[in-house]
Amino acid sequence: MASVPHQVIRSVRFLAASDPGQVRLVSAAGTALTVLLAMVASIGFITATDNPVTVAMLGTIVAMQSAAAVWDRTPRARIVTTALMALSAAGAVLLAAALSEFGTAADVGFIAVLFAAVWVRRFGPRGMALGMGAFVSYFFALFLHVEISQVPVLLVAIVIGVAVAVLVRAAIIRDRPHSEVRRLVRALRAASVSVLEAAAPGRPRDPSVLRRKLTGLSDTAMMIEDWLDRNDAALHLSITSHDLSVRIFEAQIATEQLASAIWPLGQEESWSADLGLAMTAVDACLRDDPSDEALQAMRRIALEVANKADPSQQSGVATILAARAVQAHGAIHRITANAPDHPARTPGTPTDDAAATTAVSADAQALDATEPTEGPGLNPYTRAAIQVAVATSAAMVLGDLISPNRWYWAVLAAFLVFTGVTTRGELLTKAGNRILGTVLGVVAGVLLAAAVGDRTIIAMTLIVACVFFAFWLVAINYALLVFFTTVLLALLYGLLGQFRIGVLEVRIYETAVGAAMGIVASFVILPVKTRSNVQEKVEAYLSLVSELIDASIESVITPGSGANLVAISRALDNALRDVTTAAKPLSLGPTTRGRRSTRRLLLVLQVGGRAAHSLARAGFVAAFADPETAPAEETARALRAAATLVHEHLALVAKVVAGETFERPERSAESPVLDVLTTAPHAAGALRSAVHALSKLNQTFLELIS
Repeated sequence: MASVPHQVIRSVRFLAASDPGQVRLVSAAGTALTVLLAMVASIGFITATDNPVTVAMLGTIVAMQSAAAVWDRTPRARIVTTALMALSAAGAVLLAAALSEFGTAADVGFIAVLFAAVWVRRFGPRGMALGMGAFVSYFFALFLHVEISQVPVLLVAIVIGVAVAVLVRAAIIRDRPHSEVRRLVRALRAASVSVLEAAAPGRPRDPSVLRRKLTGLSDTAMMIEDWLDRNDAALHLSITSHDLSVRIFEAQIATEQLASAIWPLGQEESWSADLGLAMTAVDACLRDDPSDEALQAMRRIALEVANKADPSQQSGVATILAARAVQAHGAIHRITANAPDHPARTPGTPTDDAAATTAVSADAQALDATEPTEGPGLNPYTRAAIQVAVATSAAMVLGDLISPNRWYWAVLAAFLVFTGVTTRGELLTKAGNRILGTVLGVVAGVLLAAAVGDRTIIAMTLIVACVFFAFWLVAINYALLVFFTTVLLALLYGLLGQFRIGVLEVRIYETAVGAAMGIVASFVILPVKTRSNVQEKVEAYLSLVSELIDASIESVITPGSGANLVAISRALDNALRDVTTAAKPLSLGPTTRGRRSTRRLLLVLQVGGRAAHSLARAGFVAAFADPETAPAEETARALRAAATLVHEHLALVAKVVAGETFERPERSAESPVLDVLTTAPHAAGALRSAVHALSKLNQTFLELIS
């Protein structure tokens, strides 16, 4: 048997790593199944009532929208929103039919619906889903030139589509939070293995690869935190949500610290025998599916070698950290592996505890479901709604000049490039991806549609496959969503007997015009500059770093305070993710200098985030220590002074991002932090860990400002 090509193996690993816990895979499968069942039910309806195939198309599209765009936080809320999609879609069809008798009034109504679809996003996931449902339904009715007499049969099609979506969501692919958290924990272990492999000797080591693996580990931990936001762990596992959050945090930090400790050790032959035993225990704990007895054996081996380790040697530090990793991951494994598959529920306990999906409709990717950030000036969703109204109006006029029958592609492009973006740079990136996906999709669609011909079953199967891949791969790149959507359209035109290469060529021109109008509107109408947005996100991140420093240091100075530093750490992780998203257009910018400076900034913030994790862990350990272990007053004063120095350097980082001038500190400015240990030369435990973590933080930010 021929071996599997290495590139295929790499691609499979990449796809698996990009979807921890297979959350997106399950979501895509649910959407594809909904489309398939809705298609079958709708075709059955039009066959029995002798209605045109376009009626079935509306039912299928509404079903897809109901499955993909609804992602409220609880199962009950998702089912309610899915049911309400019927009202949203029906109202849009009625409005389009009523206005169709007044000529251009229907086009004006379309612009108004587009404005409303963006504006209602301020009301969260439900407003966003209903707005998108109204937009898609109005567009479809406008496209078909629906008249009032046709409305009843279209309403039946809408009800069929929504009913199928509710059926799939409530009965077929039900939310299974217990299974999802198990998959997520396995993904956390796999991400930990990947991190340690990147840090270990024996193969070419690349710091950028290690950083990417560490980011993947952090993303997986954040997905578990998101699961905890939506579920009560006590209903599914033998642990409370708070305690599981702490254990996940411990496992993540232990893996990060272990990777940092083994990175500088050199060749494996130079490792101590104890470190080799400890790493073997870590490997067995993470890679296998060990029994409780095996976990206890691994923990015993790791603790034995850790107790003999010399913390003054790098190898000894790594051995101690390896033992900590075994304990942390072993504890999580025992909790999730031994929980019953169908945990009993306490009578009267709410069941709003399902896995959320973050998929979106087939041509409306990356909808931002977060609450709008209120601040001075115009609400961001109101601003975007105004920009959309202007962009789609211009796209309608220019699109009609290109093709009076296909102008809607320009309007769609102008509307959709605004979804999930807040700045001009983000919109430019998305517009470029949309054009690229369209061009490649046209080429593939022409070839595939020609090969399929009039074979209906094959075409329908491929359409469902396109829906699946569009939603599964959307998070990797927006261009992939557009690619599969365009291929789907080619197949759909083939089913309708309207396939012509010229139609898909027009789609390219209309898409380019619509994207261009979106870009122009974003630059001219109430623009939001990417750099200003990045500066705002960085300031929020630095503010959380300062908060974490203060809370951690005070926890170390006053042991036994019970401070909860995990929540602050997770808020910091979210803030870093916001910075990375906002800065992505700059990291892909046209100038080499701009790309390098942005990437350097992101690197410093990422390394600083991991140092902050270590500091938070030291504070967390101290929070539950004996109050009698408090450091001496002299040490406490020195520690607070060191924290003040780091705060000053954080303020200088903010000035760097803002482009302000300042007197740069000397590299020796890191020494006062380590000088804290001169006041307590025999310090151990949380105090020593806090000092070293604070020093790492200081050293990291000095890289940017000195």
